[in-house]
Amino acid sequence: MTRFFLPLLTFLMFLAPTGAEARKVALVIGNAAYANASALTNPPNDIRIVADAAKAAGFDVVTASNLDNRAFQGAMRDFRAKADGAEVAMVYFAGHGIEAQGKNWLLPTDAKLESDLDLPYEAIELNRLMEAVSGAQIRMVVLDACRNNPFGSKWRSGTRAVARGMAGVEADDVLVIFAAAPGQTASDGTGANSPFALALARRLPEPDLPVQLLGGAIRDDVLAATGGNQRPFVSASITGTPVYLVPRTVPTLVAAAPAVPTGDRTASEEIFWKGALAESSVRAFSAYLSEFPDGRYASDASDAIARLLAPSADGTPTRGGQYRVSDIVIECVKVTGYLGLPDQLFLRFGGETRFPESKKDSYTMKKGQRWAVPRSYAFDGNTTVQVLEDDDVGGADIIGTIDLEPRAGNFTRTLNGDRSEYRVTYVVSAE
Repeated sequence: MTRFFLPLLTFLMFLAPTGAEARKVALVIGNAAYANASALTNPPNDIRIVADAAKAAGFDVVTASNLDNRAFQGAMRDFRAKADGAEVAMVYFAGHGIEAQGKNWLLPTDAKLESDLDLPYEAIELNRLMEAVSGAQIRMVVLDACRNNPFGSKWRSGTRAVARGMAGVEADDVLVIFAAAPGQTASDGTGANSPFALALARRLPEPDLPVQLLGGAIRDDVLAATGGNQRPFVSASITGTPVYLVPRTVPTLVAAAPAVPTGDRTASEEIFWKGALAESSVRAFSAYLSEFPDGRYASDASDAIARLLAPSADGTPTRGGQYRVSDIVIECVKVTGYLGLPDQLFLRFGGETRFPESKKDSYTMKKGQRWAVPRSYAFDGNTTVQVLEDDDVGGADIIGTIDLEPRAGNFTRTLNGDRSEYRVTYVVSAE
């Protein structure tokens, strides 16, 4: 009996997870509401599905949104302590990122960057972020931050910076996955989430996928989703011994557990649906239907779209509030876009509701043109109406923000942003 039990005990000890293996930690950051740069649409949605996917893969997840410099520094410091001794530590960042002075920088929401010399004081250098995972055995940094440089146009001539994307890195003992190749920008896609975030969320909970192959799987997914236009970049210098974020199925002496098929999309569908419910917009539910046309929640998604598109009696969305802003007229006084191109405008009510909802329906504005906005918005207390312009890399530039107060009257505001000037008139009335 002893001759039988000693090998058996050794085998079971080998299969049992160690303390480090039982601990996977992730920091998921989404910066979107930039005070001095282009506002971004998708990071709030992207961090939801990435956080859910990481939890499904067994990670202890910390989520943070719209971090200014001080909060960003604090989040990295706290996570470094949390990651110390873990088997796997991952940081995911969605937001603005740039390359300058030969380094990669991630931008807090309060960055001004009047000069590239301000970068060490107002931005987060990539190596600092890597330090946050330095105490773990397997270290992962995932950057959905390959966008245009929103500050480079005002920097002095000769500044060593690129206008698009980030630079490749070679880091020892760290898996770094960029959303796009060096010098290229990443797409926000046509739905609620970027193609890169969707691929990451799909692959993180996948069983039998070694972390060493994670970047390649994501790259293949994004290439397929974008028709080859976006190629993620992977820098991997980690152990060659396979490490599985979701453990491989192993036999037991009692009964073999059924293996979860690699192609099982149940977890991905649940993540997509949670993201759609959280955003509760036509584009979010449409993105779910595009990915899962015969999915478990397809009928619910169709019903939600019909409900959101159904107008109220006066043709406006149904929304409670004691006051309503209406009769919004936007007049273009000056437009100085690149190459003399017109602005593609849209509005954001209350910091969340976009009109027109689809980027394809942005309103084209040239000097002297007027846009009578066929939409009103009900609100309680102080809120805002933002006038924004869709840019050519999937983000948005803020023309200006109008602060709405709970008082009736006719108002006029002049907005000067992104090199353009607009005069806006509107009416606030009590409900």
